[in-house]
Amino acid sequence: MSNVYILKDINNRGHRLGSAYKQELKKKLRTTIDFNSKIIDFNEKLQADYSEYLESQLISEQKSHSESQRELEAKYSAKIKLLKSNIKTLKREATLTQKASSADKIKILSLETKVCELEGKLDDLELKQVFYDSNAVGGMIEDLAQSDPKEIDSLRLELERVKEDLNSKEYTIECMEKGKEASDNIYKRELDIWSSERLKLIEKNTHFQELLSKKDNEVDTPSPSMNNSSCTAPSGQPSTLNPLSQIISVGGAEVVSLPVTAPIIASSSMSPMLIYSILTLVFITIICFMARKWWNSWKKSDQYFSHENYEDRSGIIPNHLPYKYWC
Repeated sequence: MSNVYILKDINNRGHRLGSAYKQELKKKLRTTIDFNSKIIDFNEKLQADYSEYLESQLISEQKSHSESQRELEAKYSAKIKLLKSNIKTLKREATLTQKASSADKIKILSLETKVCELEGKLDDLELKQVFYDSNAVGGMIEDLAQSDPKEIDSLRLELERVKEDLNSKEYTIECMEKGKEASDNIYKRELDIWSSERLKLIEKNTHFQELLSKKDNEVDTPSPSMNNSSCTAPSGQPSTLNPLSQIISVGGAEVVSLPVTAPIIASSSMSPMLIYSILTLVFITIICFMARKWWNSWKKSDQYFSHENYEDRSGIIPNHLPYKYWC
């Protein structure tokens, strides 16, 4: 006969029914335990791979940062050396211009003395023309009195030429002094610009070092383990497990490649060099123009005061006056 089960046995999970239910529960527990162990192993593998990836990324970033830092140091050290050499050459040019200006001042003083001598001669000739009588002095003085107006006109022309020469040389000296002041101001501004750029580079290097230290600290601290309840779902599959999105988000948020920022620094440092070259060319052209003008004026003054122009006029310069007419 077949066994008959009462409602009480069914409610209390009878012998045969209870054993089948327990076996099903055991199977489910075993599957969940195996799945949980697999998830833990997979999580450990992911953590190991992620730590290796971060270490390799940090090593590559450190290498690129050190290489870029060396390149920047070499570039800016070369630029600083170039600026120092330019400053030395400009200081030499400034000393040469100072010497030239001192020589011009000496020439101006000599010209002023010549002007004073010529003015004295004019005064003497005018006094002779007014106060002396031709009958009392003699025949020689009559000839001299007849030639006095022409000589006075020639002396006046010479005075005007000498004064123009003086004014032109004073103007050249003023222009040279102004150009020197402008060049000094330009070099001071350029030095300030280079010092500010150097400070910015130092600040960027410190910022990169801070970022690298933060990443080292993040690698040293282990990531939190996954919760068993969050790993299992009612369908028996993991719900929140997407390592690729985490890796990409971390890399995109924290990693800043240095070669992207390096060309921006190089392009910003090119504009002061162009300004510097243009200003040096302008300064050199001004100096050449002023030197040429000074040389032409000096040649003219030498022509005015050459002895060939005054061979026939022995009464103008004291060295050529006869002994009779010396005052």
